[in-house]
Amino acid sequence: MFEPDVRRCPRCHQNRPGTAFRSASGRPTQSCSACLERSRLTNRVRRAGLGPAGRRADNLRHKYGLLPEEYDALRAAQEYRCQICGVHEDDIEAPRTGRPRSDGSPATEGVRLVVDHCHRTGRVRGLLCAGCNVMIGNAADSPEILLAAAAYLSRDAEPAPRPQLARLRILDTVPDGRPSRTVQFRGSVTIRLDGHEVHVAEGSTTTVVSPTGNFEVIT
Repeated sequence: MFEPDVRRCPRCHQNRPGTAFRSASGRPTQSCSACLERSRLTNRVRRAGLGPAGRRADNLRHKYGLLPEEYDALRAAQEYRCQICGVHEDDIEAPRTGRPRSDGSPATEGVRLVVDHCHRTGRVRGLLCAGCNVMIGNAADSPEILLAAAAYLSRDAEPAPRPQLARLRILDTVPDGRPSRTVQFRGSVTIRLDGHEVHVAEGSTTTVVSPTGNFEVIT
């Protein structure tokens, strides 16, 4: 029977004190710290031999289950733009990633469009710029929060100016004929009257003389 503060590591099958099953940040771990450190060193050596392209492929496979070809196909399908804001990847500064390597080999180049995925299902949703990816992450992937934020910002948005009226005043060719009438349009308009085109500018009144008074709107 083990003491209360002793656990068996499932990797090395050794009995370790409970303090050995804590990460550097204090979070509990399944394996002991010695096994985790060996695993980190082994993985570091393995990745050092992959080269930049191999490390990129390893990152995509391990984090998102994607092949580099699948990532590039997503980029092409999105026309190399962020799926939210539409910025082109050429207009995004490439982030610096990785630590300087002791052997002088280059670190894996940071991508301009990052993979966005559902943290609940793991499904890849698309590629985003870093700003949009952080935005939806800070919103906890909640459409309700993002819609509320859009409504909040819309309150201070300046309303679009309402177009002024354009007025068409039609007179009869006979002085004592039918009464004159005025037709109003919202914004400028072009009409056809008695075979002639007449443009009525926004905010103005245009007077015409017509034997019929009949017209049609062109634009």
